[in-house]
Amino acid sequence: MVASQTVQQLPGRQAPRHTIPDLLAFAAGLGHPDYPCLARTYNASSCVPCMDFSPWLRERIHEGDADAVGQYLALMRAANPGVAGTAEDIVRHYRGVARVILAAPIARHLREGTDEAYLDLRTALVMLAVHESFTGFIMASEAADFMAAIMLPHGLRFSEPSVLVERRNRFVAEKSREMSFWASWPQLQGTLRSLELPDDPELRRLIEALAPLPLGARAHAVDALRHLSADSRVPRTLASLSRYETRKRGLDVADSGHRILATGVVVPATNLEGWLSSWTRRDLLSFLHHEGVGARNSHSKERLAELALAESADLLRGRMADAGVVELAPEHRNAALGLRRKLYRARETWRVWLAFAVEP
Repeated sequence: MVASQTVQQLPGRQAPRHTIPDLLAFAAGLGHPDYPCLARTYNASSCVPCMDFSPWLRERIHEGDADAVGQYLALMRAANPGVAGTAEDIVRHYRGVARVILAAPIARHLREGTDEAYLDLRTALVMLAVHESFTGFIMASEAADFMAAIMLPHGLRFSEPSVLVERRNRFVAEKSREMSFWASWPQLQGTLRSLELPDDPELRRLIEALAPLPLGARAHAVDALRHLSADSRVPRTLASLSRYETRKRGLDVADSGHRILATGVVVPATNLEGWLSSWTRRDLLSFLHHEGVGARNSHSKERLAELALAESADLLRGRMADAGVVELAPEHRNAALGLRRKLYRARETWRVWLAFAVEP
């Protein structure tokens, strides 16, 4: 099915102000030739958006336009609808999903959120809904990691968390009798971890720097911070620091990379030796042979790196800059470690919330 057919066959009422043409214009020709909102770099059946559509979705959700959000979901699933029926049935299904998300009582268990927080939350739910359904089984996916990253800038308090814990424990107990996978999940004791903002001023400054980013770029930034804080001696390109879990929700890596650099949480790398440590032995041999440096095949990786630094340091620095290699900004190094701990704690809470608090 070609792109024009995909678009024209999505039926429904007379188009509201923001619908398919507006969405395709937002995609700006970045998509798959047959499915213009899906990524070219993945099989269309994987339903990976070609870019971060969160700004478009936030506006539609703010307007309460469930039909437009449903059309978005239907377009994202066009190559692999996931439900049976006619084209009209498929669109009707995803409009129903959109209405559930826009009407979900998200403040029932999460209190004291701002309007911006709840808008980010509903937008993230739509981004997840392309691939997920909000049942207990979502706890086995990485959706909670994505949600923890998206919602970092927002402090939220739980109301009646014991209700969600009881639902979660009941689900795990029932499924463990049927599937060995769930038998390894322990029963939760006590309550869910808080989602409030940290008291640490350095960590707050880091989180505040991420807050203006579109949701996909924010998740990409968190991916980068998690990896770079795990080993700050090894700088990397921002493109290499985006997880598939983030990309499959919608991401233009080049665009998000520019946005992340602009926040100042990462800076262009200067640690040339650290960057070379991420090269393979074959990479080093190939580079040295290309530059006419007399490297032996028997040389160790360490010896090859020494030769590269001794003979071609200026060239390597240029390549490192051209590749967009980055490292943590010095003023955020300590905070990035605290960020990893906060994400780990929040992830377990979001698992339960996504599974048992979204649908009425």
